[in-house]
Amino acid sequence: MRLWFLLAAIAILVANPAVTRAAELTDVIDAADGDDVIDVNLNVTFRSTLNRSKITHEFMRQWAQPGQSHWPDYNELRFDEQTYMMDYEIEVGLYHDVALYVNLPWIIQTKREIGFVSGVSADSNSTVYRNTAPYPEFRNATVDNPASGPSTERDGIGDMQIGVKWAVFNDERDDTKSVWIIGLDYTIPSGKLAKPNDVADDGKGNVGLGHHILTPFMLFSHRFSMLDPYIGVNASLPIQSRDAKDNGLCLPIYGGFLTGMEIIPWENKDKKQKFAIDLRLWTTFFSEVESKGYADAQGTVNEMSDFLVASEWNQDNKNLARQLQAQSQYTQFGVQLGFVFHAFDMFRMKFGVSLAHNTEHFITGAKFCDDKTGDGECEQQQDVTNYFRTVGNYDDPGQRLRVEETTLFTYWVSAMATF
Repeated sequence: MRLWFLLAAIAILVANPAVTRAAELTDVIDAADGDDVIDVNLNVTFRSTLNRSKITHEFMRQWAQPGQSHWPDYNELRFDEQTYMMDYEIEVGLYHDVALYVNLPWIIQTKREIGFVSGVSADSNSTVYRNTAPYPEFRNATVDNPASGPSTERDGIGDMQIGVKWAVFNDERDDTKSVWIIGLDYTIPSGKLAKPNDVADDGKGNVGLGHHILTPFMLFSHRFSMLDPYIGVNASLPIQSRDAKDNGLCLPIYGGFLTGMEIIPWENKDKKQKFAIDLRLWTTFFSEVESKGYADAQGTVNEMSDFLVASEWNQDNKNLARQLQAQSQYTQFGVQLGFVFHAFDMFRMKFGVSLAHNTEHFITGAKFCDDKTGDGECEQQQDVTNYFRTVGNYDDPGQRLRVEETTLFTYWVSAMATF
């Protein structure tokens, strides 16, 4: 099943173009083409993303009233994450319709914050944090009282991307053919690893994912007068680096599909000037990430990993407070509206907005242990107790945390010069 999703999966790399015929997404600069010895694109993009979600807690059957048959989840927390970042990209034409690109992301700030939803209080009805016994000792799932609005911050240089793309067919050379691009993107784990423990005691965290990520992709487009529809597919295979493996960080396999259309109401081909409107839809599937035992610990940074207590946590050692967590599979759906301005041959600007939604999924649920004996039990000496495990307040089925009602709003501004 995972292989099927990997091959059929969807989402796409945003390419940076250099001519006026093909859609912006399906354009590749070239080199050694007549008098044009080499082309170079320099692209700088500012991006802001706001992620808002609701965190719910599975209903605990032991709390059910006599005769109760419907068990709704408890509405507990609101999660907000605001990210500001810059992308610095250079794209170099290598030969006819073959280009190499390098992207360096700088995360200016990522701030996460949680708080109780309306009507929930630590003094009366919360099931994740309560001031009264036995919660402080046995059941509190978060390190700090959500009523105080606990927050964490991260920043730094992210993971560098290197990629190559080739336009197998190019309608600039032959307008009877569609544009067909194939490429491979490689993410290098160059940024410092984003460990949840780093933000304990008001510390600032890093932003690196700690994975080698291989992403093959394909893009297609065909120009019809003022319309230039396109479609694309890709799939990403993350491979743990040594640092990520030592710290139990594992990313999901993900991939997807996009389709869209560029509308060109005005264009001057002689001067290579253009104004275009870009409408796009996409969907991306993310596989589950399981957590096993301490020796083979796996988890993923998600909405609550900066705030949850770990099994070793105590009031005197908050450095062990946060911990990576398991995550179930989910799908993201999104829509984008963009605008493209080709002022002249050597300069262009783009800006736009997008809105995305993640389907509901669990963000806790670590297994009790790594069952080394394979007997389905966790009572043998060889079995390793899971270091994610707490006293049972968010890992066991019936007590897991779920993220719902997720919306991601993004706006960006990009400027590119071609030499």
